[in-house]
Amino acid sequence: MLTRRSLLTASLTAGLGLGLVAATRTTRAAARDKMPEAPLIGFAQWTDDEPYYLLYPGDKLEISVPGAPELSRQTQVGPDGRITLGLVGQVMAAYKSVPQLQQEIQAAYRGVLRDPQVTVYPGDTAPMRVLVGGEVRNPGWVDMLADMDVLQATMAAGGLTHGAKSQNVMIIRRGRDGQAMLRIVDLKTPMKGHNSLMTALRRFDIVFVPRTNVAEAGVFMEQWVNNLIPGGILNYFTYKSFGN
Repeated sequence: MLTRRSLLTASLTAGLGLGLVAATRTTRAAARDKMPEAPLIGFAQWTDDEPYYLLYPGDKLEISVPGAPELSRQTQVGPDGRITLGLVGQVMAAYKSVPQLQQEIQAAYRGVLRDPQVTVYPGDTAPMRVLVGGEVRNPGWVDMLADMDVLQATMAAGGLTHGAKSQNVMIIRRGRDGQAMLRIVDLKTPMKGHNSLMTALRRFDIVFVPRTNVAEAGVFMEQWVNNLIPGGILNYFTYKSFGN
């Protein structure tokens, strides 16, 4: 049986929990106000033009320098996107086409060679895959075994969660000049069996599935309320609210 003392203790503890929520919010808000804001990402206009093949970390290359054979070598684009060359050190190779990389290597060697001529031969490439994140059951890298669209990629990532905002799925792609492009696609329509234009993915595209507003509210309840206020107290007040 609940006594007056136990009710008073429950009320005080609940008040302490709510005060902790408010204090935590205030502390976080104050810390956020002191932090400099990061600039918003400026997305380029979306285009479906097929760009030159771009090099990615993990791709293997053969660098040929006929005028100085000792500088010719086989190399691989590192995790940081760079390759290491003799005499000139590191050169950024990731997200560049083969002609672009050739020109940059030649420019780097002009300081040490009289008339550098460089040829870049692409070798084995890193796995063809896309990154799927947000409201999917198994976020992470998804291998592209064949042509793949956005719906297929989300299904390969375990499918959408109940909190997914399926009509506003984002595709982020690196454009020809290296700037990120953004496109919003609707997966809700085809998932209902209706005709819809599907967007084919390209290597290393990023697919992000956002949450619905209802799902955001659920995350708030879990992180700010259920984890800060003892469950027994919430259960008690729920019990009292329904007059049981």
